[in-house]
Parts: sequence; structure tokens; C-alpha cells
Amino acid sequence: MSANILLEVNSLKTYFHNEVGLVKAVDNVSFKVKKGETLGIVGESGCGKSVTSLSIMNLVPQPRGVIEGGEIIYHGYDNPLEITTLNSQSRDMRNIRGNRIAMIFQEPMTSLNPVYTVGEQIMESVRLHQKRDNIKARARAIEMLKLVGLPAPEQIVDEYPHELSGGMRQRVMIGMALSCNPDLLIADEPTTALDVTIEAQILDLMEELQDEFNMSIMLITHDLEVIGEMSERVIVMYTGKIMEKANIDDIFHNSKHPYTQGLLNSIPQIGANKRLIPIEGSVPDLTDLPSGCYFAPRCNQAKEICWVDEPPEYSITEVQKAKCWLYDGKEELS
Repeated sequence: MSANILLEVNSLKTYFHNEVGLVKAVDNVSFKVKKGETLGIVGESGCGKSVTSLSIMNLVPQPRGVIEGGEIIYHGYDNPLEITTLNSQSRDMRNIRGNRIAMIFQEPMTSLNPVYTVGEQIMESVRLHQKRDNIKARARAIEMLKLVGLPAPEQIVDEYPHELSGGMRQRVMIGMALSCNPDLLIADEPTTALDVTIEAQILDLMEELQDEFNMSIMLITHDLEVIGEMSERVIVMYTGKIMEKANIDDIFHNSKHPYTQGLLNSIPQIGANKRLIPIEGSVPDLTDLPSGCYFAPRCNQAKEICWVDEPPEYSITEVQKAKCWLYDGKEELS
């Protein structure tokens, strides 16, 4: 394993058991996160992006949610640690979660506890992982609020979430996530519900802090424009599977999977005199998936085999991979 790899996910399978049936929310997903890079994960709602991040954090809702197979290997210690073998409340897992791997959750108003001040919520993590007393933990909380660009941090540290705007709460979440200098920051839709001006500020802030802390970012979003601005490599997911992996330039200028191409054709461009081409249909019910390729019912390039057999992953180049029968004859990876 390269010394440059921070996190390695191999053949991850996270399933949910309910009355309706078995939901394969993440199905045989593999990827690596390099040290210091930003990896983008993009796809429509329900494609498995957030469940992948919850699996890495060992926070899959139980008992219905279960990691059925695969590995999640964290390389931040001298000896690699396999996260799927750890109890979610074990000391090793708690030393990783929030400390070495931190997460910005999708909705800051529901992620922040309304009955505690924002300062107290940052201090809790600092006291637990950095072993600081209350005075030093409070100083660290004020330092982080200042670092993320909040005005009057000495005042905001004693305020409650409802007293702050959406953008301010999102900055608090980023400050909380970075308070212990993590190796990896998982940002799940970090700019959801923010206006474009605040969104740009949050993205710029994340890039600045990434350089300052030399951390990796796993950016989860449905917005390809955000991916294009932030990421170096991209994973495109659909119905719990990875459809395409590539460097950012290849995704935008030489995408291979029809689903990726469909997402790109759906992006409005200022000044472009062309009509948007939406992807027809909708994401299938995960309890009633079609046979063959799951994207076939929505694909304008589907062949007969696409309706019968699930395609393997093919290697287009050393970096770019696509799970599509269009590339039958290329090196088969799975």
C-alpha cells in the first residue's frame, strides 16, 4: 500500500433490512482517499453517498443498517486500522471519530444540539480528544470560531444555534469538525440551503483550512459545479454503486459513462445557447431494482445485454474506470 493513501475502502456493502425488503444502499463500493487531496462523490439523492460516509464513521443506524461486507482501512496510524471490525462505541473508534476523521453533516440546524451553546459543543470534542481543561477548551472554541471567519467569536461562543443564521451555523459545524486537526474531513452537502454568496465563502474557507491543516477532504454533493471547483478526483455513484471514477478533467471533458454524461448535460451554463437535456425517468426503488444495469431504463445508449447482465467495471485508462457495457473489450476489473 502506498504511503500516500489515508483511507482505503474495499468492496464495501452496507445494507438496510426493513419490512419492505432488503435495501442495498452501498453495494460493492471501492475507492481510496489520498493524503492532502479532495475526493468528490457525486450523484442523485438516494445513490448511497451519505451512507458511504456514515459507514466510514461507523455510524450506520442499527439494528436495521448493517455493514455486510468489505473493508474500511484507516492508514493514519503506524499500523492500519480496519474500521468495520470495531464496535461503534469502542475506544479505538471514538479515538478516530471526530478526532482523526471528522464530518460536517448535511443540515447544521439538526446536527447542532439546540439546548447547548455552540461553544460548549465545540469544547466537548476538544475536552474528549485533546484532553484540555475547560479554560483551554473554551479558548480553542473561540480560536476555531475566529478561524472560520465568524465575527465577535467571544460573543458567539456563548450563543445557541437558533440565534445564528444558516451560514453562521455551517461555519460553526466546520469549526467543530476541525477543532481536533483531523486527517480527513468528510463534508456531506456542506453548502445545502445556503445562498450562492455564502456557498462560495464556505467552499473558499474549506480550501484555505485544507491547506493550513494539510488534511484530506471527502466532498459529498449532488452539485457537479461544486465538485468541479473543489475536487481533484471524482466518484460518480448511482443506486449504491460506483458508475465512474476519474480525475476532474476527465469527468468534465472526457466522461465515459452515460450517467455522468447525463448529469453534465443537466447543468445550466450562463451564456450558453443550448437546451438542457435532463436524464429521463427517476432513480429506481432500491427494493425493486431492474435486472442488468440499474441505469439501463434511463440510458439512451443501452444495448440488449444492459437489460440482462450487470456490467463489470472496465479500465478506460490507468485512472479512469467505468461500469458500462459500452467498454466491453477493455480491461475488466470486476
